[in-house]
Amino acid sequence: MLRQITLLTIAIFAFVGQVAAQKYKPKKIFHLEAKSARFVGSGVSNESYYFKPSLELGLGIQFPITSRVNFSPQLSLSQRGFSGKTIFSDSAYTKRNITTQYLDVSPNFEIKLGSLSEFGSGYSIWGGPYLGVGLWDNSTYERRAQTPSGSFATTTTTGESFSRDIRRLDMGLKVGIGVVTQNFVSFGLTYQTGLMNISTEPGELRNQSLGFYMRVFFDEIL
Repeated sequence: MLRQITLLTIAIFAFVGQVAAQKYKPKKIFHLEAKSARFVGSGVSNESYYFKPSLELGLGIQFPITSRVNFSPQLSLSQRGFSGKTIFSDSAYTKRNITTQYLDVSPNFEIKLGSLSEFGSGYSIWGGPYLGVGLWDNSTYERRAQTPSGSFATTTTTGESFSRDIRRLDMGLKVGIGVVTQNFVSFGLTYQTGLMNISTEPGELRNQSLGFYMRVFFDEIL
């Protein structure tokens, strides 16, 4: 009798585990984000910043912990940078446009609110720390100044900020909030702030961005 009860208990647990695995099985994540990036800190305190469009592409895996909580690590190719201008007079200024490309690792956690139905819609709050390693960059510096003859001339130079005044390593926090449609597509807003000073020169610089994201969840990838 005890043996039968034991076998029945094992069978029930196995069945429940199989059902749970089917209901809460991991999914693949495709992440697309369009954002405005900039630097913040004392290193840009005298500059007027402009809209700096940037893109981010990422792949991740969604591991359900409970029906409402997921662990969603992600690997992303993320653009960051800055576009700003320092004005010295009506005719003299310095303008710079910096585009940096990072490879980010993000151990994100996600909380779902609202409907849990496979065909329902709800809300998603996700985020976590990130670690970014700079891969390459493209920087343009434009300087307009008065020449010894009294006229004004503009000079433009290009180069790599990673080898001149920007560190390759970046760390910070990123959060997103949005809507999940039928557990297949999610879209909403993101905010990212760096916690590490990335400047190699006097004056602090930290990355910051605000953007829109779309995530698509796949059960299988063919």
